[in-house]
Amino acid sequence: MRTGKVAAWMLILLLCLGTVAGCSNSAAPAGKSGTVELEFWTINLKKNFSGYIESSIQEYEKAHPGVKIKWVDVPGADVTEKLFTALSSGKAPDVVNETTDGMSMLQGYNALEPISDLVGKEKLTPYIDGLVKSVTNRDGKVMAIPWYHAGPPIGLINTELYKKAGLDPDKPAKTWDELFAYGKQIHQKLPNVYGSNDLPVFEAMVTEGLPILSPDGKRAVFNSPEHVAFVEKFVRAYKDGAIAPGAIVKDDRQLQQTIDNQLTAQVGLAGSFQLNNYEKNAPGVIPKLKVVPPVTKTGKVAVKDIQLFVIPKKSEHPKEAADFALFMTSAKKQLEFCKMVPIFPSTKATLQDPFFTDFEVKTIQDQARKMMVQYAPNMTLSYSGVPKGEELREFYLEQIRAAMLGKKSVKDALDAAVRHWNEALAKQ
Repeated sequence: MRTGKVAAWMLILLLCLGTVAGCSNSAAPAGKSGTVELEFWTINLKKNFSGYIESSIQEYEKAHPGVKIKWVDVPGADVTEKLFTALSSGKAPDVVNETTDGMSMLQGYNALEPISDLVGKEKLTPYIDGLVKSVTNRDGKVMAIPWYHAGPPIGLINTELYKKAGLDPDKPAKTWDELFAYGKQIHQKLPNVYGSNDLPVFEAMVTEGLPILSPDGKRAVFNSPEHVAFVEKFVRAYKDGAIAPGAIVKDDRQLQQTIDNQLTAQVGLAGSFQLNNYEKNAPGVIPKLKVVPPVTKTGKVAVKDIQLFVIPKKSEHPKEAADFALFMTSAKKQLEFCKMVPIFPSTKATLQDPFFTDFEVKTIQDQARKMMVQYAPNMTLSYSGVPKGEELREFYLEQIRAAMLGKKSVKDALDAAVRHWNEALAKQ
């Protein structure tokens, strides 16, 4: 996103959402014969999924004769900027497909209509509890309707390297302590091989039951003694070879020791999408890999981003917009979408369908899918409602890199990151 342009639109938006008469939102104009017209935005779906979206719109319009949907598909990199532009012009869309980061930015400028003000609480019970809680703001209002996502993380091990290091591939690590103990043994037995590239990212903290934000979402709290002790485990693992020396690079594409080049033997938290890359670039390693449960002490797993729907505050028909968003994210519609593309739903009932529970495991991708179905009901977001979340996350990781290299103590690194976060949060 182009920061300068977005900042300019934000300034205009603040005025528009305030009391400036020139940007006031007039009463909703009626369509033909009182028809409600909703403008519906999605992200990058027109090319491959126009049939699904268009048939869904037709289905909804048939069941709601007084509603017409105008669909607009927007490039992913542009959606938040375009929405700020629309909001500042006084002509906003009604239903918008956003990312978690986009929602957080819009929420910080009070630009969204709380979903929980538009629909009954019972309407949100079909969705995975952790995802709904993750998009609930500091005032207890649900700000978005969760939609689809790439699925929860998995664990991976190289069974051949495990056996060479004297480890049992049928007894993978369940905790971070075990993962690092196994990693240390791997490096001792196989000096050219390291444990993994896992770092103490926020998603790892969630698996340990460590909060990122205070309960009211107003403060960063990841510098407690418990957080310090957790990160210190990673620092020790880095020194022991349980974490590879190249793990601290900024860009994962530049990792030097990886599970696909067989210079690491395990991954505590891995994205399943990586399996397709391994199959393409290192097919010889695939028979040696085994999908195992993600490392988690609490049973919870976290992701940093999902796709969701928001209702802009300047929507002319917010209640009708929320109803349409509920329809698009219903268990039935999500199941239809999941059958077209390898994504995961936000609805509990969809995960219980035979499509997810009863399939033959033939490939490593099937192994991953089976494992992900098991952990998807326990999914949450690592955090949300934090404007400039990517910049703050990167600042945190810079402090972690300094601690891993011994340039700072873990406490000093986490204290610096928390101060930076809280300065940003105080401006909301």
